Amino acid sequence: MKNKKWLQIMGLAMSLPSVIFIAVWGSMQLAKMHIITQRQAVFLFLAIISNMLFMMVYYAYKRKN
Repeated sequence: MKNKKWLQIMGLAMSLPSVIFIAVWGSMQLAKMHIITQRQAVFLFLAIISNMLFMMVYYAYKRKN
């Protein structure tokens, strides 16, 4: 690969759709088993996705130069 400094960012970006699917499925399963409430499941999903997006921006900014 010619530009190795963007490899970590591309890895996060490519795994984002599967992380969304697993996060939704996992949080809804926890809500279905009454381990957490529906509202907590939604907040858990949003926390996972926002963390992934933050990490992509952080790594892109860090490796900008």
